[in-house]
Amino acid sequence: MNAHSTLEAGRRFNRLLRAPQTDAGELTPAIKLYRDFLHSNIEEVVKHVFPLYVSQVDAATLRRQVDGFLAHHSASAPEFHHIATEFLVFMQPTAPAALRQCLEYEWVLLKAEIDPAVVEPPSGEPLDDAVLSLNPTLTCIELDLKAAGLSGAFAIFRDARHQVRQKPLNRFDRHVLAGLETPRGYASLKAACAIADAAPLRQWLLDAIATGLVQTRQPSMAPMDRSPRRPAATQGV
Repeated sequence: MNAHSTLEAGRRFNRLLRAPQTDAGELTPAIKLYRDFLHSNIEEVVKHVFPLYVSQVDAATLRRQVDGFLAHHSASAPEFHHIATEFLVFMQPTAPAALRQCLEYEWVLLKAEIDPAVVEPPSGEPLDDAVLSLNPTLTCIELDLKAAGLSGAFAIFRDARHQVRQKPLNRFDRHVLAGLETPRGYASLKAACAIADAAPLRQWLLDAIATGLVQTRQPSMAPMDRSPRRPAATQGV
């Protein structure tokens, strides 16, 4: 078999694997078995990463969506988190708003869980001497998910114990988080936020440091790496 024939055979195999169930009549038993295995794996990824979304659609609808994804969307990599990302990208243009938001919310949870950034435990540095920065896995998102009882702004991040946390954000939270977009010391943050009474800010920071929402380091240490990541369809603080 020459190179051209090999290429054509590969293309045909790929086309058969991606054929919609209704067009799968020409599949050999071996290809059908492999295709069903691939379809099942994708469906399991979707169920694992997007359980809230899956709870909102029936089994037949989910099968059709996975079938459409397999037939029409080229995922860039086979790892489960890449499949989840590509499924979100595939569904975003056509999913109803509430279901799209389920997908986006659960994808942000996954992103926080698998983010390669290192989340340090509290350094113990006195608040007045520390450089303060946001948790490197932090994403802020606006939600209106009645199915999950979630409404308003939330901070989603992974703590030093590798637990994904979500914190409802009020106006004060958002104001302080905006002030920490650039790492800075306590005095600088207080000035940037124009907060006259320091007590609420100090207590907020102590609580945020304890949960991992805010990181601390000594002034002489290099800032933590915040690697660029594929953006979700979310709204920041």
